[in-house]
Amino acid sequence: MGLNKFALKNLMDERFNSSYTKLSRAIGVDVAHVYRVLAKNNTPGIKFFNGIIKWCTDNQLDYREYIFLPKPLTVVNKIAKV
Repeated sequence: MGLNKFALKNLMDERFNSSYTKLSRAIGVDVAHVYRVLAKNNTPGIKFFNGIIKWCTDNQLDYREYIFLPKPLTVVNKIAKV
């Protein structure tokens, strides 16, 4: 999974008055972790992603605007000619 930091920062500006603290409380993650993910180059964990998904679902937003999900692998099984 990947994080769209630009979109999440815009969400923080619009919904949380540019407050890392308010965003961290909403998604249930420590404020220092939210800051490190958005301002630095730290990688968010599963708790961070789950918090965003839950908050977006509760507020009728599409979490896919903020989280990039990996594309599923496609496997093609060839039928062997006998």
